[in-house]
Amino acid sequence: MRHRLTPPLLMAASALSLALISPSASATTGTPDTSGHLHGARSSESQTVNVNVTSYGYNDNDDGNGHYGTAQIAYPQIHSEATEDLGTYDQPSTFATDPGEFAPGTRIYVPYLQKYFIMEDGCAECSSDWQNGIHHVDLWMGPASMQPEPALDDCEGSVTQNADIIADPDPGLPVDTTPLFSDGQCTAVHH
Repeated sequence: MRHRLTPPLLMAASALSLALISPSASATTGTPDTSGHLHGARSSESQTVNVNVTSYGYNDNDDGNGHYGTAQIAYPQIHSEATEDLGTYDQPSTFATDPGEFAPGTRIYVPYLQKYFIMEDGCAECSSDWQNGIHHVDLWMGPASMQPEPALDDCEGSVTQNADIIADPDPGLPVDTTPLFSDGQCTAVHH
């Protein structure tokens, strides 16, 4: 399954989102109003949020111009390109969403994967969901190079679910540093 909408929509969503984000924004909670913007408080305290969790990788990531097969990210924070990294608090993996849902730089913790992620990329499907009141995060999977199919796509599907995540988590939660996808195989572990 692919998690990106048509590239022109992604570009428009990214451009609009960049104009709406302030660099000091932290994770956002609340629900979107009729315009899709949040109402509620911004907070740096840990909060549990139920979200639609999906995954994407090099093969189905686009650069916003319709070019697939890239590790380019819209909101570089601690990485210059999308990465799984170690999944620790200090070395989180990349995730994508609408920047109105979680501001770039926001960390999340996904308990069923025991991994930390940092918001560094946009996701058109996530933006569409967010404007319809649905929380959605898209987790980066695999290395920054073309991966075998259908192995990557199947692995992306294996982690897809509605689940509770922790926004603005504290450091020190249990971490499984096993990559989600490695050496052309799904290595995701559910806890």
